[in-house]
Amino acid sequence: MKLIAAIIGVLLISESAHAAAETWRYSITRNGDQIGSHAIEINRAGPETSVSISTDLTVKVLFITAYHFQHAASERWVNGRLVAFNSTTDNNGTLHKLSAAMKSSGLEMDADGKAVHLDQNIMPGSLWNAELLKRTTMLDTQEGEVLPLSVVDAGVDELMIRNQSVKARHYTLKSKWSQEVWYDDRQRLVQAKFVGSDGSVIMYKAI
Repeated sequence: MKLIAAIIGVLLISESAHAAAETWRYSITRNGDQIGSHAIEINRAGPETSVSISTDLTVKVLFITAYHFQHAASERWVNGRLVAFNSTTDNNGTLHKLSAAMKSSGLEMDADGKAVHLDQNIMPGSLWNAELLKRTTMLDTQEGEVLPLSVVDAGVDELMIRNQSVKARHYTLKSKWSQEVWYDDRQRLVQAKFVGSDGSVIMYKAI
């Protein structure tokens, strides 16, 4: 009986872990035209949360690539605190690599070969975690800068997400650059918007 109970317990834990896995996918458009995709995968197991993020976009002008951007990142959290972070970015040929880990001295990061000590409560500006909205600083996940952050609550908007009407709270994030974000009633990012240096409107929308 003890063996059967143990097996059932393992199966329940496995099923729970599987159920906790989430994947959020987004289309990326520029002035209404599709240019790429963004994905966030979240796995929760007890006190630990692992997050994988990927972005891939290409802007073409007259069939010629005018701009490309690829970004891949991973985050590991324990009891709500970031303990490891890695990212690689190709921003139109400019490459960045970040790697951070919690050590006895705190969260230590290598940013393009430069050692940086981070506040142990820092949050990446990866937007998947709505806790960011309560912070006054964030970690730029591309170049590794710690940036000031202010958040303006713009109220609730009604959006069309996956062909359904969704009420989402709208915020404006002001930092090195400004962007608008929308979270649903489960605190999931459903839409993001920012204006490019050329004035183009870039939209991320859950699909």
